[in-house]
Amino acid sequence: MNTSNRRPCYGVLCSAIVLALLGGCGKKEQNVAVPGGKVTVTQQGGGTTMEMSSDKGEKVKISASDKGVALPANFPADVPIMPGATVKMAMSSGDALSVTFSVAASQADALKYYEDNLKAKGWEIAATMNMGESAMLSAKKGKRECVMNVGKDGSGSMVQLVAPLEKS
Repeated sequence: MNTSNRRPCYGVLCSAIVLALLGGCGKKEQNVAVPGGKVTVTQQGGGTTMEMSSDKGEKVKISASDKGVALPANFPADVPIMPGATVKMAMSSGDALSVTFSVAASQADALKYYEDNLKAKGWEIAATMNMGESAMLSAKKGKRECVMNVGKDGSGSMVQLVAPLEKS
C-alpha cells in the first residue's frame, strides 16, 4: 500500500479526533477547514458523526455512540452480524469499512458464530488465533478479505470487524 498518497487524509483524521474531544461546546454541527481538507462534526442523540474529506477527494465517515449507530448503507450483505449486536462505531474509508459492536455472547461463542456464518455465506476461513483476552479470525472470498478481532467485554464481547464495502 502506498501510504504517501494517504497522508493528507491522516491529517484530516487527527484534526477530526481533536474536534470530537472538544465537541462538548453545545453546537450540533461544526464545519472546519483543516490543512488538506474539511471536517464536519455532528452531534445528536448522544452520538457523534465525523465526515472528513481531503482536497484530493478522499473521504472518511465515522459514526459512534454507546446507544448504537447504523451500519453503512453498503455494508456487505455476505458478512454476517450477530443477532442482538449493538453497533458502537462504523467507519467507511475508500472501499473498506471498520465496524465495532458489542454482543451478549461470550468470546468463544461469538468467534464460533462468525466462523460458522462466514463459511455459510461462502467465505473461506484463512486463519484463527486465540490470544487469551481476544481472538482473531481472517476469512477470504475471492479477492476480498474480512478480518475480525473478538475480545472479552464484561459479560459479553466486543467485535471489531474490517471488511470491503459492497460496491453500489
